[in-house]
Amino acid sequence: MADIPVFDSHVHVFPDAIAARVTAQLGADGGVTPVYDGSRAGLEACMRRSGVTGALNCPIATRPEQTRSINDWAAANNRWPMPCLGTVHPDLPDAADEVRRVHALGLHGLKLHPEYQAFNPEEARLEPIWAVCEELGFPVVIHAGADIAFVPPFRSSPAGFRRLLGRYPRLRLVAAHFGGWRMWEEVDRELAGMPLWLDLAFVFGEIPDERLTALIRRHGVDRILFGSDAPWRDPAADLAALRRLPLKAHERERILWRNAADLFRIPELCVGRISGQA
Repeated sequence: MADIPVFDSHVHVFPDAIAARVTAQLGADGGVTPVYDGSRAGLEACMRRSGVTGALNCPIATRPEQTRSINDWAAANNRWPMPCLGTVHPDLPDAADEVRRVHALGLHGLKLHPEYQAFNPEEARLEPIWAVCEELGFPVVIHAGADIAFVPPFRSSPAGFRRLLGRYPRLRLVAAHFGGWRMWEEVDRELAGMPLWLDLAFVFGEIPDERLTALIRRHGVDRILFGSDAPWRDPAADLAALRRLPLKAHERERILWRNAADLFRIPELCVGRISGQA
């Protein structure tokens, strides 16, 4: 595994001026100890320790008025080894226009969070966002299922994502946390084999290895992404957990970098640019 790239498709970085404070507060809210201070420098040091080649930053606008400034910051920081997604708040009056701007800025997709942004993915106010993302072929990474910083009832569910894809069948959707954190039975029933991507952020240790391996294969290895949710999880520990799974070399390769390269269109992950492999 050491001779192929490792791309972490789910990390969080904040502007230096607020990184340490925000990371400490969010860690306290969720009852977790961050593995770095939330800064870009902290992430890159964590990546070097963990053997991670590149990582996708996933910002979230928790208020509508934050959206444009967060996207401007993401665009300014959208360079290897930390390519960035953009974000949009559903209550932004011109949300669809902002999605088009994020796309034009060269960001690699969109990040949404039903809990922090207080929406259900099936609400009518999200329809302009889904429609323009489908039109542009623009990937959307969305938090799925429970969240350590919130209490039930949660705003998203695997069944809801299945219905959403029925309305927007060409939407390039990544349901983070394996389709619905701590909703594994529903993930298996509603999403396994559906045309969406699942990431592994905050999943290891939540599902027995044997069941996780079976679900990965049932869904399809071509639509699984390695992700840690750093700084809330240690990428090194999650890589070690992935190594435990009885996956074939080509399956690990797809999960660790090739699927992300294809989905997010990250030039640095193209074959031969980093790995030297054909």
